[in-house]
Amino acid sequence: MRFKQGQVWRCLNDACGAELTVTLTGELDEGGNPRCCCGSLMKMPYEQPKLRLTEDSQEVRRLLQRLATVLR
Repeated sequence: MRFKQGQVWRCLNDACGAELTVTLTGELDEGGNPRCCCGSLMKMPYEQPKLRLTEDSQEVRRLLQRLATVLR
């Protein structure tokens, strides 16, 4: 599992409610989600996807070309 600076992880145990903020980017050795000090798994809260708007026609063209090669 890759941790990125600024991510927030929350304990799934409602009685615990611990929250962890990642301060340095890094990797978790065994993979998967981290465990809280209480032993429960931790997860990142769900964030709804956001639509990006761009005025850069070159970027739009590159993204469309990449999409076209994937769909072939």
